[in-house]
Amino acid sequence: MDLSNHALLLHLVLAALLHPAVVVAVDDATSGRSKGFSLRLVPSPGWNSTIHVDDDGFVHLNEPVEHAPNVLRPHMPHKERYNIITTVGTGHGRRTYTLAMEMTQSLTWMQCVPIQNPFEQVPPPFDPTASPSFHPLAPTNHLCSPPGGSVCRFRSNPMFLGVASASGVLGHETMSFAASGHGAAAAVEPAVVIGCAHTSERFRSHGVLAGILALGKTYPSLIWLLGRGGLHRFSYCLFFPFTQGSRHGFLRFGSDIRVDTRHMKSTRLLYPEVSAYYVNLAGISFGRTRLGGNLAEVFRRRKLADGSWHSGCVLDAGMFWGGTFMIRPAYDILERALAEHGRRLGVPRVPRHNFGLCFRATRAILSHWPTVTLHFESEQDLVLTPNKLFVLQDQDMCLTVKPHPQITVIGPATQVGTRFVYDLAASRVYFAPENCNADTGV
Repeated sequence: MDLSNHALLLHLVLAALLHPAVVVAVDDATSGRSKGFSLRLVPSPGWNSTIHVDDDGFVHLNEPVEHAPNVLRPHMPHKERYNIITTVGTGHGRRTYTLAMEMTQSLTWMQCVPIQNPFEQVPPPFDPTASPSFHPLAPTNHLCSPPGGSVCRFRSNPMFLGVASASGVLGHETMSFAASGHGAAAAVEPAVVIGCAHTSERFRSHGVLAGILALGKTYPSLIWLLGRGGLHRFSYCLFFPFTQGSRHGFLRFGSDIRVDTRHMKSTRLLYPEVSAYYVNLAGISFGRTRLGGNLAEVFRRRKLADGSWHSGCVLDAGMFWGGTFMIRPAYDILERALAEHGRRLGVPRVPRHNFGLCFRATRAILSHWPTVTLHFESEQDLVLTPNKLFVLQDQDMCLTVKPHPQITVIGPATQVGTRFVYDLAASRVYFAPENCNADTGV
């Protein structure tokens, strides 16, 4: 499945600060290390062009679905994602680089000169020869692929087929992340491993993005590197943008996470050797009915005879498709339950491009639509209200869950209105409902 062709409903973008010696302060941030910091999470103005959120809490599409293959994507050149904007300096010149957040990989990469078939970005690509703090990795480093060459090369290994990949050389560079919120200081990492990409495929830069910033849980990701200094936790609370005004949320790290996880539900983070945030999804309920089909086994990650891995459930706030992917056998069971409920309500099913299940429905019908509950191990439940499961267009409501042949991914649209705290030291993720609009600034 070519995930890059799917629309992006909620996505995060981080701007990395690269500079050999100085830290550029943003807002009230000051230079130096801290026990915690927060990055501004800024919604795109594009929400108001093709997407809006009414008082009913549902995402509404403002244009006909059948005429817009990427119906969940605002049609603006690069205003399609949540953004975290900071300032970057590189060597002899200050630059601002915007990197897309990636939670299933652990290698940060960005386009560097010289480039074959470059994609458009702002500002021009990074030049490692202009930065005295950039140092190539030794070709004997275990990250080199293939090993044993004259330089340390890499090729990114995306989790999903069809997602952007890149190749080039690896090096160390100083990264600084200007903080925002609670008067926290900027965080500085003097030896971040980055991939200088000289070629890439299927990367959708929208004319601005320079690459990806990896937040996977293994070396050499940003959160792994921050963990060396005691920052083992990060948190976000995704919110629907306001229809008027300009506000931003926060991606928080360390002590800047001001919640008591003892009062939150939690589940284990599995497979510490894997970048992605796997959890144990044990079942699904629709309303008060637990769906059958031995879903715990369907969702269980397992190794096949050919050595490949199949199934499993991943949390990913940076997925290219903003909704949720569900492995096909489980999706079919859920779709049948939803379709049968629509039939009992007398709601006709209608075809819509890029969606598997849509109904012709009024808002009055929505009040009779039950919740869907995702049951993690030990009955730690994530409850999904209808506004997290459906988008509305005219009088049609379409399911934002899509089937996938290999895996289940709980995407950002499903996570809206819930605080997530990832604790890598404890190997747990905590979650609880929250008014995420309350954790915003101007």
